Amino acid sequence: MPRMSYDSIQKQIQKLQAQAKKLEASHLARKSKSVSQVRALMKKLNVSITDLDDSIQSTSTNRKVRKTRSGETQKALKAARPPVPPKYKHPNTHETWTGRGKPPRWLAALMAQGQAKEDFLIASIELADSGPAIPNN
Repeated sequence: MPRMSYDSIQKQIQKLQAQAKKLEASHLARKSKSVSQVRALMKKLNVSITDLDDSIQSTSTNRKVRKTRSGETQKALKAARPPVPPKYKHPNTHETWTGRGKPPRWLAALMAQGQAKEDFLIASIELADSGPAIPNN
């Protein structure tokens, strides 16, 4: 790449500054034209700034409702729900699992050893711990 002289760099700077001024002027002209078009349309439809503010507020409220599916408002949704009771329990360590999501390591290890997940249902463990059932006659 050939070396540029100080004068040629200064000329390029002036040229770019002139281009930037033209672009800014055209941007301002388009913006002014757009604002006047919006004002004319608002006048034609009898819409006020207050109407726009009300519309924006109702839209943001609807967005908050949509955001409850994910994001920060999900925490608020979780706080409102009661916790899910555990469904499975380790017989020795008494660790529990609700049955939702990925199985915990202790259950995955026991299943890998050939035991069935149903063997660790809390109802079946409690029945096994209580001894044989006594029939009512």
